[in-house]
This record gives sequence, C-alpha cells and structure tokens, in this order.
Amino acid sequence: MRLFRNAKFWYKGSFDNQIKAILCDQGKIVELYDAIPEAQPNIEQIDLKGNFVYPGFIDTHTHSFEGGLYSLMIDLSSATNLQDVFDLIANGVEGKGKFIFAWNFDETKIKETRFPTRAEINSIVKDKNLVIRRVDGHSCMVNSYAYYNICQTIPNFHSNDEVFRGLENDIAVHWFHNNLDEELILRSYHAASDIALQGGFSTIHTMVGDANMSIGHYSVIKERLDEFDVDFILYPQSFNIDQALAVGAKRIGGCILADGSIGSYTAAMYEPYYSKPIRGTLYQTDAFWREFITRAHQNNLQVAVHCIGDRAIDQINKVYMALANSDYKDLRHQLIHCEVTDDALVNQIKASAAVPVMQPMFDYLWGGDSGFYSKTLGLERSRIMNRFATFMSRGIRVTGSSDWYVTSLDIRNSLNAVINHHNPSERLSPAQAIEIYTENAAWLSHDENCRGKIAIGYDADFSILNYDPAHEVDDPKIVAIIKNQKIVYINDKA
Repeated sequence: MRLFRNAKFWYKGSFDNQIKAILCDQGKIVELYDAIPEAQPNIEQIDLKGNFVYPGFIDTHTHSFEGGLYSLMIDLSSATNLQDVFDLIANGVEGKGKFIFAWNFDETKIKETRFPTRAEINSIVKDKNLVIRRVDGHSCMVNSYAYYNICQTIPNFHSNDEVFRGLENDIAVHWFHNNLDEELILRSYHAASDIALQGGFSTIHTMVGDANMSIGHYSVIKERLDEFDVDFILYPQSFNIDQALAVGAKRIGGCILADGSIGSYTAAMYEPYYSKPIRGTLYQTDAFWREFITRAHQNNLQVAVHCIGDRAIDQINKVYMALANSDYKDLRHQLIHCEVTDDALVNQIKASAAVPVMQPMFDYLWGGDSGFYSKTLGLERSRIMNRFATFMSRGIRVTGSSDWYVTSLDIRNSLNAVINHHNPSERLSPAQAIEIYTENAAWLSHDENCRGKIAIGYDADFSILNYDPAHEVDDPKIVAIIKNQKIVYINDKA
C-alpha cells in the first residue's frame, strides 16, 4: 500500500484543504484522510512536497503513432524560409532509414509562403522516400523517389499537383506508415508514451489505421498495451466495421474524414472562405455516412468522425440526431474538432447528444481578430469557432484534446489556451478546464466510474503539477505522473 501526503488534492471541483492524504492499494484509491495517519510498517508514505495533485489528465484525441514517429524524425517548425527547410532536412536525414518524415511545415510562416517544389527537395534527398507534412496533416508533398514507389504499389495513384490534398494526401502518408517495420512502430509508441507522461497525461486516446479500410497495427499494439506506462485507448481509425468488431473494439473512427482542414482550404463550409471563392470539400455523401454510422451504431460501436467546417459538422450530426430519435443508445458518438458552429448548429448538437472533442490549442495558435481564422474565414465566422463555454453552458459535454502531433501534447498549454481563449465569451473557468481533461474525458470512454476523479474506488492515477491554473506562476511544471499508484514519471528539474 502507498500513502500520498503533503499535497493539495483536487477534489469535487476544487483543491480541498480537508484532504491531507490518500491511501492506495492494488492500483485503487481506498481511503481519503483529513489528517495524515501515523506511519505503519506495511504502508509506504510518499511526500509530494506541497505540490498540486489532479486526477490523471486524459487527452481524448491524439495521433500517438505519428507523434511518436515524428519525434524521431525532422521537425520543420523552426523554419523561417525555404533554405531553412532544406537545411533542416539535409542535416536530419542521417540515420533515419529509408522513410524520412519532415513534419510541422507551415507555408504561412515562411518568407516564400509556399511549399518547396519537388525538384528542390529532389536535390536534397534522392534515394530515400521523403514526405513533407503540413502542420495540420491535411497537405503533404513527396520527392520523386517516393512518388515513383507510391505509383508502383498503389494502382491508379496519380496527381497533377505536387502538393497532395484530400484523399491524395491520405493515400500518400499512409503508404509511408504502412511500409514501416514493427520495430520502428513500437519505438514510436514508446516515444509517444514518454512524451505523454512528460506532458502531464496518464491516459491518451489514440487513432490507429489508415482512415480508409485498414486498422493497421491495431492488434500489434493492443497485445502490448501493458508495455507502456501511459494508458492508450485505441481507436480503429477505419471504415472497416467488420475488422473493428473482429478485434473486439468498442469504438470506430477518429480522423475518418467528413472534410479536411481550414489551412488546406478543404474544411467544408456553408459560406465561401473569406480569402478564396470556395467552400471546401465534403469527402463523403450523406448516404455514405448514414449507412456507415447506422451500421456501427447497430453494432454498439461508438463512432468518432473528423468534422471541422459547419457543413461537415451538420452532415455528421444529422445522422447522430436521427439515431438519437429512432434508436437511442448511450454510445457517446463524437464530433472530432467541431470548430465552426453557429447557435442553430449548437442547438442541433445538443439535440443529438453528440460529444464535441475539441482542441484548445487551435484557438491559441490560429484564433483572435487578427489571427489565421479571421484572415481565412472572416472576422464574424472566427467568433463562432471553438465554442467551449457556449457548449458547456448548454449542457453539452465537451472533452479536451491536443490532436497531437498537430499541437503539443502538454496539459499546461491546453489549460492555458482554454482559460485564455481569444474570445472572452468562450473561455472556461480553471475548474471547467480541468473538468474537460478529467471527468468529461473519462466519461467519453465510459470510464466515469473508475477514472477522472479523486474518489474512493477510483484508479490511483494522478497528474502532479507545481501550480493551480487559477493562479499564474512564473515557471509552471509537471512534477510527476502516478499510474495505478506507481510513480511512472518524475521531472528531475521540478
């Protein structure tokens, strides 16, 4: 048994000074004390040195395989011009193998405001497969060596554009992923586990599959979940319901796409983009989604669909609403991202009982009256985006996530972003911000009776920070992560 003491414990929505210690046994919380009990020989006491103890934080939407893999590859986020891009790739290729991933590329942040040409990257990497991925994951380009190999192995793959978007982007990227060996896949997940712990999380939802008909290495990771210090909640990211059922999955989807992204001008909007006379792309028909979601629902699978623009959100939510009215089940279907929602659409989401799975860092990076959203969609639409407070005020359960690798897997950044949302009317209180990463997140995976709270009978999962987000501190730190009462991460610098 372990007794955790000398800390401020998050209890029933606040740091309750009445709780002085927590006793844990066999991975569960068994007692809460209002005074530190006397030492006993069979109980190990852990001094938490006055830090702040939260229920283990949960990120409800990540691409952990890609995030872990890319952490081993080439990060382009520091590039300010194309020469920086070329130098980073040239200096990072050594030792990466035959498949090179250069990620975090954002053409809007570099001087030339464009992707490189294929000829330019061919001069840097000639005899290895190279892909450059846009920061949002919805556009990419490859060198000629990779393009030739993709065309040789995927019938009828062809693009007239060197920058792949939409389906071409997905096909190209998943071709890279599907050609990696099992050793690198496992290394990637171990890297992801380490990054999650360092970022303050004890549990992360992760998408596995090609967003088409393959669930990829789902079974490989499912069989090895005990190897990781973080809990991975797996999603077969696929349209293949039969495969999902065959492996015993409780859910299906993730970034199976109803539309694309705002940065790639493929998020599906009812009104044209402010900066271009287009309305984005619906990737599937209404009939396709009705058939797929209904069949998954009938088989008791929770469904999660990527939908960013209002037209795509409406398309998916209409199916959820029809099922809620005709065949209600407490499956907690998900609207992943759910970014552009006017009041009418908010009311429809309330009626469908769907769950917006949202990313505070999207607003932090791209929101505000002079931010990317405003420049791309117009000021008026930018103010009805990422509506955390509006959803919660209507009784709609929101869960928090990072969409990592797209944004950082760091609870400090996420809490700060949603508490300081660019739109003051969409800010959450510190308590609400904690709620969407604890209680609501546990509820999403039907784990509300064992996770997301500090309470007797719940898992002894704790995220320990050196601060309360209700008060600013100069140096916010993640101190430690405790999983099933075991200390799985300690920050040596805290």
